[in-house]
Amino acid sequence: MNSYDCTKTALSIRHSACRRLLATALTLTLLGFGAKSFAQPIKVAYASLVAGQIAVWIAKDGGYLSKRGVDADLIYIPATTATQALIAGEIQLAQVTGVSTAGAILSGADVRIIASVQNKLAGSIYARPEIKSPEQLKGKRIGISRFGALSDTAVSIFLDHYGLKRGTDVAVIQMGGLPEVITALDKGAIQAGFANPPLSIRARHLGMKELFDLNSLGIDLQQTCLTVTTKYLREHRPVVKSFVEAYAEGLHRFMTDRDFSIQVMKKYLRLNDKELLDDAYAFYSERLEKIPYPTIKGIKFILNDMAAKHPQAKTTAPESFVDLSVLQELDQSGFFKQLWKN
Repeated sequence: MNSYDCTKTALSIRHSACRRLLATALTLTLLGFGAKSFAQPIKVAYASLVAGQIAVWIAKDGGYLSKRGVDADLIYIPATTATQALIAGEIQLAQVTGVSTAGAILSGADVRIIASVQNKLAGSIYARPEIKSPEQLKGKRIGISRFGALSDTAVSIFLDHYGLKRGTDVAVIQMGGLPEVITALDKGAIQAGFANPPLSIRARHLGMKELFDLNSLGIDLQQTCLTVTTKYLREHRPVVKSFVEAYAEGLHRFMTDRDFSIQVMKKYLRLNDKELLDDAYAFYSERLEKIPYPTIKGIKFILNDMAAKHPQAKTTAPESFVDLSVLQELDQSGFFKQLWKN
């Protein structure tokens, strides 16, 4: 082989090696680009520091959202404020109460419930030790998180149940959040307030007494639900569908993996008390839905309760407050059957 042939062969080898390197680099670049473009950065609010919010926490910390390409930033925003942020487009989804959602829809907001993990009213009214009966609350103050929130509805139900007039017999005071209700009880700023696990256990540790168990009423009510604007659902349906899938997987993990669930609650609730965490898990593992369908009966109860403030609630169809299309699509595909097959 002459020098010309040797040079030609060397150049051919170099060119071939360069082509392979370029092909590899291009493949890696495209793969990286594909992963980033699929991941949808969204902000998701959870409305309360109680263990009933667990589904969205596990969807995130269990890796189910990232597995489906959804990059979600979870933010604690109290219910009514979360719904306002959703309407303003500051967040993309919100896990809130049916009460705040219904109020927003009746006021003209373009929001819908797309899933619901808790369809019965749950919680209790706790009081300071000197309050022995509901009747002794006359002339006293009872605490809620915010007006228009679930705790507001729960307190109204409690007062009606005992024939106490809101504002006349008992002053209803908004504290900003449910942890603040317990703090105010402890300091004597209020004489009673709404609580559910783990805050109910904290109230007991502080010497408060359970005045009334709202669970005993068996009221159908959308207590913890997933909401979105119809505009976002229409324009980003694949993202919402992926989120609901991860949300359902988080719910499944909660029901089937107690130890992991308690670790997640410990993180988000910032609790180290084993009794509080065990009680919260026991309470909600019996009350959350396996398949997160909202109930029309639960929405109807909320509308009836709101009729005094929103006259249109009497004539508005409860079905118009939900969009079940994503859940139905997943159901028809066999997703839930496969998820719960064991």
